[in-house]
Amino acid sequence: MRQIVSLVTSQQFMARQEADHDDLFSEAIALTSRALWRRIRPDYPANGQRSDDPDDPAPARLQSVDEILIGTRANDWLSIYWDQSWMVQFNQMNQLRRAYVDPCLYRAQGGTLSRLKRHRNQHETSLLRHDLKEAELHSFLASISRRLTETLALLDRPEPPELGTFQLVSMVHPLDSIQPQDAGQPETIHSTLTAKTLVARLGQICVQKLVIAEPPRGRH
Repeated sequence: MRQIVSLVTSQQFMARQEADHDDLFSEAIALTSRALWRRIRPDYPANGQRSDDPDDPAPARLQSVDEILIGTRANDWLSIYWDQSWMVQFNQMNQLRRAYVDPCLYRAQGGTLSRLKRHRNQHETSLLRHDLKEAELHSFLASISRRLTETLALLDRPEPPELGTFQLVSMVHPLDSIQPQDAGQPETIHSTLTAKTLVARLGQICVQKLVIAEPPRGRH
C-alpha cells in the first residue's frame, strides 16, 4: 500500500479535523479484509491508442491509475480506492454510500448524492454543498459504473497474472496478514480466497444498477 498508506500517514490528523474529508483514507488501513493491486505495465502503447486486439478489455480511462485497493469493513461495507483521487463505498447491500473524486466528497442524501467541496478564503475554510440534480446524478453514476466495470476487466482476467496490467502485491484478512516477499510470483497470490472474494463482490456490483443508499443514521 505504498502510495495509499503514505497518504494515510500524512493526512490522518487533517482528516480528523476536517469533516468534509470524512476520514476516507484513514479507513483504508482499517479495512479488515483488503487486497492491493499495483500496475506492472501500461494498458496501451504510449500514443494512448487502444489495442487492436478486440478481446483486450483494458480501459484507457484507467491508464493514469497505479494502484487499486479493494477492501471490506467488519460490517461488510466495501470500499474501492484508485490511487489517491477516487474512492467509492458501498453498504452490505451493494448500495452506494459515498464517493470521493478529487477534490469533492459525495454522500448519499435523500435519494441523491450531496457534493461537498472545501472552499478556503483568507479568513476561513467552509464546505460548499450541492445536491446533484437528476441529470447530474445520472451522469455521475454512469461514470462510476464505467470505472467499476473497467476495474473488473483489469483484475478478473483469465490470462497468467504476469501478463496482466495489474499484479496483486499484498492482502490482509481478519485472521492473518500476508506481505509477499517475491512479487514476481503473483500466481501464488491470485489463488488466495481473499482477493478472489473481493473481486467477486466487485463483479456483483457491476452487474446491477447502482442504487443510492439510505442516509446514514449518525456518523460511521
